[in-house]
Amino acid sequence: MKPEWLDTKEYPFKSHYLQLEAGKMHYIDEGEGTPIVMIHGTPAWSFLYRNLIKILRKKYRCIALDLLGFGLSDKPDDFSYKPRAHAANFEQLMDHLDLKNITMLVHDFGAPIGFAYAIKHSANVKRIVMLNSWTWSLSKHQTFGKTSKYLVGPLGKFLHSKLNVSAKTLVNELFEEEEKVPELIKEHYVQGLGSPNQRVKKLACARELVGVTKWYEELWKQRKQIQDIPTLILWGERDKLIKIEALQRWKKFFHECYVIHFEDSGHFLVEDNAEEVANYVSNFIKEEEKKQELLHQT
Repeated sequence: MKPEWLDTKEYPFKSHYLQLEAGKMHYIDEGEGTPIVMIHGTPAWSFLYRNLIKILRKKYRCIALDLLGFGLSDKPDDFSYKPRAHAANFEQLMDHLDLKNITMLVHDFGAPIGFAYAIKHSANVKRIVMLNSWTWSLSKHQTFGKTSKYLVGPLGKFLHSKLNVSAKTLVNELFEEEEKVPELIKEHYVQGLGSPNQRVKKLACARELVGVTKWYEELWKQRKQIQDIPTLILWGERDKLIKIEALQRWKKFFHECYVIHFEDSGHFLVEDNAEEVANYVSNFIKEEEKKQELLHQT
């Protein structure tokens, strides 16, 4: 049963659910072909990828989940909401779907959650598409300055300062760089955060997701497991939350990396540029599949 606030013309997908120990995880599974798995950050949910999926499902199998506490997934009181717990739930979904030859598309804190799976199952993840993201701790890293207590500085401070504001204020501030996003669309992100009591708990968890944790350090130490995976980075340059230094670090990290800059977009670039993003993703997959075919022929 879909909630009354959901516009099914904007989000015309069949809902699927995986029963986890902590609650039901919602996901959509559209189209056929090479699987593209999309992982969201905060305060987003699979709704962020709706227009991307409408285009890509014509050629690919598109899977987009809602992490527990977000979107149409359950929002249990007794779930830890720590990044390691989200990553474990995501791994259960991947095991349930038994996917191979995955293109993993990540955004925001979806990157560490997805990369935790990719590090353990690198044979299954053939390509990575990254939107503005990070996956490291700043506890011993000075790139963002000594005053940055959190990994991307402004993002951690922002979430700390917003625990007591309304969800609408939070969403409006996070989407301020995407000037063309209508209020009715923003409302879907507001509603996806749940009731005010649930919202505060999830924002508290979001602070941890961007904070300095041992888990990020553990992931970063294992990063070489994914360093050779071909990667397409699509970056909104007006992002005030994740700074350009993060992009520079990713460019140095991946051995095979293609970067597309979106000069007029911010943190949620896919809201304004779904068609363009879809074309880049589709072409990237085609080119990488061609390379693999040639390798097998030689």
